[in-house]
Amino acid sequence: MAVLAVGGLIGSAYAQSGSIPEVKRQAIGLESHNNIRKADASEAGVEARAAGFEFMGITLGGPLVRECPQERSYGGNLYDVASRTSACWATFSMRPDPRLNVRNNRALPVAPLDNKRPTGTQAVTAIVVNGRIEGLRVETDGFRHANELLEQLQKKLGRPTWQETGEVLSGVGAKFASPKAVWELPDAYVQFNGITGTVDAGLIVVYTPAQKAREMARQAENASSF
Repeated sequence: MAVLAVGGLIGSAYAQSGSIPEVKRQAIGLESHNNIRKADASEAGVEARAAGFEFMGITLGGPLVRECPQERSYGGNLYDVASRTSACWATFSMRPDPRLNVRNNRALPVAPLDNKRPTGTQAVTAIVVNGRIEGLRVETDGFRHANELLEQLQKKLGRPTWQETGEVLSGVGAKFASPKAVWELPDAYVQFNGITGTVDAGLIVVYTPAQKAREMARQAENASSF
C-alpha cells in the first residue's frame, strides 16, 4: 500500500462563490456505485451500474459537471452559484473564461451543493482528464473538524487500510493531534490528512484507480529529477 505525498497536492485556488455560510454538519455524500438506467435497457426495466461513485455529490469517473449558472451584470456575466441545483464548476475569477481548459485541468474549482458539503470542508477542486472527473481535492479547516471528518469517512468507507495520528506544533507552541488515514478501495483511493502545513489546513484527496496510477508515476518522475 502506497501513501501518496500530499505536499504538492494541495490546491491553492478557492472556488470563491461569495461567502459560503457554514451549515449544519452533513454526512459526506459517498456511494460505491451510481445506479443509472441504460437507454437501450430502459424498456426492459434493467438497471445498470455506472462506473465510479459519488463523493460530496460529485461522481468520480463520470463526465465533468456543468458550468455554474450565470447572471447578467454590469461589465458582463457573473456566476450565480447560489442558484445552482447540482454541483457545478466555475472559474477562479467568477467570470466565464473561454480560455479555460475544461477538457484537461488539474485544478478546476467545483461548487458542491450545500447539503453535500460537510462542516469543515472548504475549497473543492477537480482533476479533469479527457472531460471526466478523475480526482477531487477537498481542503479542510485542519484541527477544527479533523476528528469529525475522519469519523464520517470511516462510517462511509469502513476501516482504513492505513491509519495513524501524529502531533503538530502551532506557531505559538500549542500541540494538536493530526489524524491521517488511507482507504484502498476497489474503485477509489481516498486519503485524509487532518493537518497539512498549518494547523488550520487539512486535505482530503479522492482518486479513481487510473488517477492514482498517474499521480504515483508523476511523483516518481519528480523524485528522479533535480
